[in-house]
Amino acid sequence: MSYEQYNNSISPVTSQPVGNSPAPGATPINGVTIRPLQDTTTDAEFAGRLLVEAFRGKFVHNVTEQKLPATARYMSANNRGQAPAFYQRTLVAELEGVPVGLMQLKFHGDKYLNTADDNVLISELGCWRTLRFVCFTLVTDEDVKLGKCYVDHICVDDSARGRGVGKLLLDRADYEARQRQCHTIYLGVLTTNRAMRLYERHGYHVTKTTSMCGCLYCCIGPPGKLYEMEKPLSTNIP
Repeated sequence: MSYEQYNNSISPVTSQPVGNSPAPGATPINGVTIRPLQDTTTDAEFAGRLLVEAFRGKFVHNVTEQKLPATARYMSANNRGQAPAFYQRTLVAELEGVPVGLMQLKFHGDKYLNTADDNVLISELGCWRTLRFVCFTLVTDEDVKLGKCYVDHICVDDSARGRGVGKLLLDRADYEARQRQCHTIYLGVLTTNRAMRLYERHGYHVTKTTSMCGCLYCCIGPPGKLYEMEKPLSTNIP
């Protein structure tokens, strides 16, 4: 997640569509659909809340349990007023019309604008917790290389687990990456995260292991290991 100015010179779609298949989730699959995030209060609040809930441990580590509501409000505010490409790359999964999942993709050159009021964050969290929060966002920001797609985050509400929401979001990520002629899609995941099994079933494999120590420990959480997992993509889709 980046808080730098978005580079508006980058086109939202950088290549011609690959194949004729519809985007996964464009039409309902077992009641699940996928659409772009909208620049509305409702969508912004949903995305901010789910992101903080899904990565609760990381946020608690940086801002404490007591400050989670304030952090969610800040994250929600930062989902407003972004460039059009931000909303195209941030996808919402709905189950029977109710938002239950969220995923954000990043491509080479993507930078986003911090649209929330940092003074509000400082007043809510205090200087020390704000500093930890900013360090967290900087450490977890990813500079994506040309030809690759990065799954910045993917999360599903507990109420919708086991309904195929995560799998459909990953299918959509593959589709969006292929549309931009990416040859690889990748993500980062803690070794303790049960979602690893889903990623493996979806074709991801571990390419890098990083120990959670030093700066990573200070910004993300308890000692452990962080895997980088990637999946090769073919753009030859009928």
